[in-house]
Amino acid sequence: MTQDDILDAVSALEPGAVRERAEHLSHLHRERVLERARAAGGRRALLRATADRRWRLPVTVGALVTAAAVGAGIFMYSPQTTVVPGGPADVQGGTAQAPAYADAREVLIAAAEAATAEETAVGDVWYVRTHNRRPAAPARGGADYAVHQTFTEEQWYELGGDFRSLNNLNLNAENIFPTEEDRAAWEEAGSPDLMHSTPTSTGYHGEFINVIGSQSSELLELPGDPEELETLLRERWSASLTLADPPVPETEAEFDSYVIGVFPDLVTGALRSETRGAFFALAAEAGGIELVGPAQDRLGRPGQRLKVTDPSIPDADLSIHWIVDPESGTLLSTQMDEQVWVTYEQVGFVEEIGEPAVPVEYEDRYGN
Repeated sequence: MTQDDILDAVSALEPGAVRERAEHLSHLHRERVLERARAAGGRRALLRATADRRWRLPVTVGALVTAAAVGAGIFMYSPQTTVVPGGPADVQGGTAQAPAYADAREVLIAAAEAATAEETAVGDVWYVRTHNRRPAAPARGGADYAVHQTFTEEQWYELGGDFRSLNNLNLNAENIFPTEEDRAAWEEAGSPDLMHSTPTSTGYHGEFINVIGSQSSELLELPGDPEELETLLRERWSASLTLADPPVPETEAEFDSYVIGVFPDLVTGALRSETRGAFFALAAEAGGIELVGPAQDRLGRPGQRLKVTDPSIPDADLSIHWIVDPESGTLLSTQMDEQVWVTYEQVGFVEEIGEPAVPVEYEDRYGN
């Protein structure tokens, strides 16, 4: 049976009434989640609500299609589980209008629930592919011109065995000059190499340490219960304060700042879906996050834009933006402004580490 035959068979097994019923149940479920979360109020009440497995989506179109395919004797297999949706072609994207959200908390609550409801397969290798835009300068010295670069990065992390990792950096770099004068000045300077112009592959053996101090082998063991995760984060946060110079006070604003700071790396990291949902639940209770409104990332994927400021520095002008897809419980993009951003093109478990873009030798990350 060819792939087209399989797709035709699955489509035939999914009547319109089934799809409509799944969408109706999903909508009702989300409204109950938001209503109960509003009524509960407070960090602890929200965390308990998010951890309650009875609140999981009762049925999804994807689950119905898969069940129908299995019942028909069709074995459906994907080499990876991607936690960032594929865009307009995604099964649950459809043509339905996105639901309205009252504030950032509602967006993050919905994202927490969606992430927790997802049954993510666990593999041995975690893969992250990003598309980036950053300011660039000559590899050596200053410059009398302005330029940005867009480029792609790929990272593979082995979560067992030798704990190998591979990074393909500075792929498909393109220079973006604000004006023709800037381009001319760069050419007059001899068109020097810019920061991200040269493709580079780096590889290591040994466990890496993530932003909260967990090793590769510990990531899949992080709590999926929001209250347990908060307890762990507070322990890690308190330990990090002992290293701060000058000292940092142990206030709720400082803890919220810590949660916001580690959030992007963690929700795109090698975690179980329950743990990812728990991080969204913690972010929902943090200060300094405001809802801007519906937005699309650089790939055209729909989501909600959130403005994020440091709650421990109330008068700071600096802010970043997250684009979150609350329907799938994923972080699509982070950005400082229109000139500096990171889009998470693909995130999930894969079967093996990919190929280096250029020759690379593996070495111990820690020099042991």
